[in-house]
Parts: sequence; C-alpha cells; structure tokens
Amino acid sequence: MDNRRIRETVNKNYAGAALGSMMIVVSALMLITRFTSLEIDGTEVSVDDGVLGIISRFLLLLGGVVILVGLKRGNYYAVGMYALTLGTSRMLRTLPNLVAESDVTFYIAVVVVLLSANLAATGYNHLTIRMKNPLTMRYTTLSIVSVYAVVLLYFAYIGRSPMIMMEYLPDMVWYIPLYLSLLAVLYSKEVVDHSPMGRIMHFSGEVANKMNLGTRISVSEDDAEKIRDGFRNSPGWDAISLSGMQVREEIVTFRTDSGDRDVILDRCDGDGDLRITVIDDRTDSMIGGYRMRATSYDESDGIIRLMDTNGICAVLHIGRDQ
Repeated sequence: MDNRRIRETVNKNYAGAALGSMMIVVSALMLITRFTSLEIDGTEVSVDDGVLGIISRFLLLLGGVVILVGLKRGNYYAVGMYALTLGTSRMLRTLPNLVAESDVTFYIAVVVVLLSANLAATGYNHLTIRMKNPLTMRYTTLSIVSVYAVVLLYFAYIGRSPMIMMEYLPDMVWYIPLYLSLLAVLYSKEVVDHSPMGRIMHFSGEVANKMNLGTRISVSEDDAEKIRDGFRNSPGWDAISLSGMQVREEIVTFRTDSGDRDVILDRCDGDGDLRITVIDDRTDSMIGGYRMRATSYDESDGIIRLMDTNGICAVLHIGRDQ
C-alpha cells in the first residue's frame, strides 16, 4: 500500500504557492499579449496562434488556480499539477509548428513537443504517486530551457529584435520563467527532503550529525569508575530483566566535540563483555544509537582505552572537558 500522502507532512507549502502564483501571473500576461497588438516601426505586430494557442493560455490560468486551491495536498501535488499543466500547454502551443514551412521551425517543434509530452507525463506520475524522485522532471525541464536558450541565441545571431521574435515564436519568452520556477522548486528542500530518497538522506544526515563523536571523547571521574565497574561485577548498577536475561545497566555521559551524549552501559550476567550504546538523548528513541561491544579495557595516563576483538574501539579521556 502506498502511504506517501500520509508520510508527507505538509509543514510548508511555499513552493506550491510560488508555482501557482507564477503560473497565474504569466498566463494573465500571455492572455493580454494574445488579444493586443504592438506597433513597431510603423508596423503592427500581433500574435495569432489559433485556437490551440488560446486554449494553452487558459489552461495555464486554470492550472495555477487548481494549485493554489489544493495547497494543503502538499508540494508533491503542486509540482505534479504544475508540470502536467505546463507540459500540456506548451505541447498544444507548439503542435501547429509541426506543419511549418521552415525546416528549422519544424525540427525545433518536434523536439519541444516531445520534451513537453515527457514533462506532462512526469507531472502525471507525481500526481499518481508512481514517480520516486524528481530527477526525470529536472532533466526534462533543463532540456527544454536549453532548447529555448539555443533558439534565442540563434535569433540574436541573425539580428532579430526581441519584439520581432514574438511574431515568429509567440510566447516563448513567457514560458521561460515558468520553467525556471519549476527548476528552482525541484531543487528546493521542500521537495527534495520529501522525496523517498530525500527523506532517507535527510534522516541519515541528521543521525550522522547527532552521533558524530569527533576526535576527542572525555568522561568525568565518576563515569570512568562506572565504566571500570562494567568489567567487574557491576556493583551499584540497576538490575533489570530483559527477554529472560538478567541485565545490569548504568548511564554515563560522553563529552564530545558535538556536545554531550548519553551512553547506556549494559552487561548480561555470565557475560564479561560490556555493551555500549551512544544516543543523542536518553528520553528519545534509541533506534539511531551508535553501538559497540567492548571485551576489555586498558588505562594509563588518564586515558581509558576500550578494546574489542579487533583492537581499540574507543579512547576516553578522564576528567578533561572539551
């Protein structure tokens, strides 16, 4: 059963709000330019891209509204709806160019239609929870932006002014901020940290930071004595029953470069080894604890060296603050 919607707690929806707002603003400007004309050097320049062009603009407006209305559904939903709407709109807008007389326009249209269809498909996958990460959407968006950049450089090379470009490539400039906005959100923590792999990496990073003991560990004299007792008969330790075994337990503190760490010492009756569990906070879950098993110890010059079967597993400085 896929329970991603349950796992994705919507604490922030700035990314979705930004995408929806951007799509509404740009679509409104595109509608204005579609139904108005400009006079350049005495020549009236207007955009006439047919019914599909008009539909593509209204589709963007509708998509932006749907995103803002559904913000509570999370950023995955917003990104999916945004990509589906943007890809479909761009594809509709480009389809008429497939019958263009110019070979250059035709080949560009083929590339843009294919990339737009792929973007719409990845957006649909986000909505239906089939996609596991945003990598495909990132690469598709980057490819479309690259195509646009090449086309803009081409027109700049042949000396076309930006206003004249609008006569040949209607709305191309308007789509660029839409793609760039999508790219920015796809690389944001709001989206990355909520992808399945992002959650794993984020959790792993937090555990690593918390469990990092640094290059120096120190213990108080009292805690050092408790550690020594762990290799004796553990006098004064709490006796508990765990899964039918009699276990003696004590808690000490490791002072590390990253702060104090609670350490649980356990010794089973009949077993001379000392089990050591380093946790960030004894009141929190111990699932992420760092565990080791010491078979003996050596002490000299105010330093306790804990040993396991492979040699030294920890070096503790006695009575030295960090």
